[in-house]
Amino acid sequence: MGKLIFPDDIRGGRKIWILALPFLVVAFFLVGQIVVLLIAKTLGLITRETVETYPTVLYLILGSFSLVALIFVLWLKAFEKSSLASVGLSCSEQSKVLYVRGYALGLLMGATAVCGIYLLGGYSLESETDLSLADLVPILILMVSFIVQSGTEELIFRGWMMSRIAARFGIWVGIIANSLLFALMHVEIGALQSTAPVMIVLFAIMTFLFAVFLSLLVVREKSIWGASAWHAAWNWIFITWFGLPTTGIELGLTPLVADLAVSEGSPEWLTGGLAGPEGSVVTLVILIVGCLILIRRELNIAKA
Repeated sequence: MGKLIFPDDIRGGRKIWILALPFLVVAFFLVGQIVVLLIAKTLGLITRETVETYPTVLYLILGSFSLVALIFVLWLKAFEKSSLASVGLSCSEQSKVLYVRGYALGLLMGATAVCGIYLLGGYSLESETDLSLADLVPILILMVSFIVQSGTEELIFRGWMMSRIAARFGIWVGIIANSLLFALMHVEIGALQSTAPVMIVLFAIMTFLFAVFLSLLVVREKSIWGASAWHAAWNWIFITWFGLPTTGIELGLTPLVADLAVSEGSPEWLTGGLAGPEGSVVTLVILIVGCLILIRRELNIAKA
């Protein structure tokens, strides 16, 4: 039985074939990223060696995800003839509260994961942080970049794909479907560079639970604002606060809080290996607890 997730879900006359949704999601991201990469390569702005280095990565994140968001909004308006409210993007005073609260929660959970790994001996202090005013510039630009990137992903995966499937087949089908696709599209980044097969599996499970947690947050708040903020804060904190990789990407920026490194002899399942804290079993436990809390709250609401 289907259910609308967003209270302001007003759609146009064109319905989307449900089986086409995953292919459309992949197409949105592929087109946006390929176009930006081709432009950058044509202009000589990037090489294979500089794709994931600063400052090239900022251009790629901002450029590609901005284009993906534009393509999606044009699709929503021109083809579906639906409003942004139908994908959880209503603007109100409550939206600001959800965003600030979501960002704070993302920072808290990300910091908890890093501190947990540190206390278990997985990380050690590599060097003292000597932060200058100039060091703040890339950190702030990276914050904006992750806000754009995370907001785009939440708009398409949780706001659009999940809500469309949930309207036809129910909320849990929508949650599982969008989370599976999200994991499939992300697991190759960082995790597959590891030589240990167990790390690939661990990263895949973490990414799936990551998406489930955000899906549950969207269902609870009936908006994508909080999830978008949480996602942006989570991506931002590992690199900029602790000098650790985010989904396998390591930029070598001077961190805000502490410059941490993997302790010698620490197992990959604890540190996350090349994937960073997101590949750690500590992060997996935190996401499981987060999911269980949200599920319990939803069950309590249903019983009330």
